[in-house]
Amino acid sequence: MPEKRERREDRILDPEFLTGVESIPTADLRLRRDECRELEAEFSYARRLLQGKIDILASELKRRSEGGDSGMGDLVSRLPSILADEARSGPATRLLATELPRNAGRYRRQTERLATGVADIESSSPEELSAMVEELAAEERKVSEDRRRAQQIIDGLNAELVRRYRKGEEDPSALLSS
Repeated sequence: MPEKRERREDRILDPEFLTGVESIPTADLRLRRDECRELEAEFSYARRLLQGKIDILASELKRRSEGGDSGMGDLVSRLPSILADEARSGPATRLLATELPRNAGRYRRQTERLATGVADIESSSPEELSAMVEELAAEERKVSEDRRRAQQIIDGLNAELVRRYRKGEEDPSALLSS
């Protein structure tokens, strides 16, 4: 029987991913950390895509409830303010990657599938828009939870590296020559 191929995020987010890190070689520990950082960047990217769609739909719902100008022209003119990078709830604790993550296309397609109605926003009822917002928000919560878990794993891997340097098991000056 063929072996089931495990998804990278399932393998990394598995609670067992940190088990035994004290005994793995430092180079492998760094590889795990780098792989986890990459996954965290992908989750961050997916989150930003979802939040942008949520913000657009929420803005349209608000405009309709307040009786503002209608039409795509108005929506397009409001996009810069809708998508402005204003502070969201909670402190920003990580630097954002400036490059697109390796699996950006996958997350873009996934978000587009969830937000198919955004393309037809003018003809969608407020109920349909609200349902889309709820679905996107549920997915954003899941992605945020996965991202937090990835950050915890990165912290655990970094803590093991720091422990090795503090205990003298590894020489930090070796990092400067590579």
